[in-house]
Amino acid sequence: MAEAVIRHWVETPVRYQDQFADEKLEEHKLNHSLYALPGPFTTAPKRRGQIEESADGAETSSQEEGKTGFQVLLDVVQFRPEDIIIQTFEGWLLIKAQHGPRMDEHGFISRSFTRQYKLPDGVENKDLSALFCHDGILVVEMKNSVGIN
Repeated sequence: MAEAVIRHWVETPVRYQDQFADEKLEEHKLNHSLYALPGPFTTAPKRRGQIEESADGAETSSQEEGKTGFQVLLDVVQFRPEDIIIQTFEGWLLIKAQHGPRMDEHGFISRSFTRQYKLPDGVENKDLSALFCHDGILVVEMKNSVGIN
């Protein structure tokens, strides 16, 4: 029998890997905010070290003005990609997932969920992309080339 080491997705926060390019992940093990899935946002999240103080003491962000985005992260580790349906309808993003009875450690279980998110004005179906990550995180985001009014 071949051995395999499987790490839990909580220990592999791939959505933040650019933050750790110059740092050791072990230094951030107790920083629980790195592992919590944020809600949908329409601007890029501020990263550590991106906020600067101006001369009058007010905080300013180094994010470029006028650039906005939309991103949703969902933990769908219990579902296969074919169990998930992503739709847009009248300015709303609908994400549905359902699977039939499956065996787990306690017996048989069926799961389903539906999530709805209001899309920013001007975003259409063709403007969105979805990615199912290896760690069970579904990422739905606006493509970079889209501008929002």
